Amino acid sequence: MSTALFEKTTHSLPTKKARKIRVALFGFGVVGSGVWEVLQSNRQEFLRQFGVEFDVAGICVRDMQKQRLVNVPAELLSDKIEPLLEDDSIDIVLELIGGRYEAATLIEQALRGRKHVITANKLVLAYELPRLAAVAERSGVELLYSASVCGSVPVIAALDELRTRDTITKITGIVNGSTNFILTMMSEKSVSFERAVDEARTRGFLEADASLDLSGADAAQKLSVLAYHAFGQHIKPHEIETHGIENITSDDIRAARDEGETIKLLATAYLDGDRVKAVVSPQRVPLASIFAHTRDEFNALEIEARHAGPQLLYGKGAGSLPTASAVISDLVSLVRGE
Repeated sequence: MSTALFEKTTHSLPTKKARKIRVALFGFGVVGSGVWEVLQSNRQEFLRQFGVEFDVAGICVRDMQKQRLVNVPAELLSDKIEPLLEDDSIDIVLELIGGRYEAATLIEQALRGRKHVITANKLVLAYELPRLAAVAERSGVELLYSASVCGSVPVIAALDELRTRDTITKITGIVNGSTNFILTMMSEKSVSFERAVDEARTRGFLEADASLDLSGADAAQKLSVLAYHAFGQHIKPHEIETHGIENITSDDIRAARDEGETIKLLATAYLDGDRVKAVVSPQRVPLASIFAHTRDEFNALEIEARHAGPQLLYGKGAGSLPTASAVISDLVSLVRGE
């Protein structure tokens, strides 16, 4: 790999003249396809703004015969991981395959090979973030993962920036857009839980197996990442008290509304002395609150700081395009040396 592009002291890429940045994609589903399209359609803009050209060196997929969402040159596709990881000309690896162990191994190998890594994998991060961050530090490269939490909403950057100048005491938010869409449907359309789940799946907000979202496990994984950035403590998902929305009924929604409230799945972490406590659970919130007004697949995170007080971030959290947008944002951060 051309390490002159990635000096440890600045993590920046030269922009005075056009430089080619070699990128490898691992995983080419809806998010990977979206990233490919953005890179292709914005080539001239990247060149104009940053003086760089992103060159996709290869795309690793599980099934070579699968029909793709977008057209790509056949020679870029491969089902072999190692050749791309061992290619020293590749500067950045985008890990978009999902899952835990295979993805964790891929990320670690890329980092040890002195390649920057951008990932959307909150499962891996929830269990391995401190260790992988240390590997990146020792290798003199970056591990970026804005896409792992809250889609296009820059919550991680906000937490990092605020923590440098203040003490964060609490974070509370709607961090799973899929369950928020379901609860919105139940509240505003008066539909059953089952029908709302079907609609969320139809719109692409849920996988065929929706248990990760509905059980609160997805929100717990994201809360683990958020708590690490807010408080500097690593809390693994199984250490977070977690309750999902599977048992929320239309009667529960109506009863809450009769009392001027609605139900939202909230993820909360807060300082309790020197320790951090974390919980994910459905909560009643006043209809006038910002969380009640966070509808459909949108996310919202309230950050409370000792001196700055409460601050709010809001935006789309579910769907392929917000996630792809966050991946591109991390690419741009590498180019700009942020």
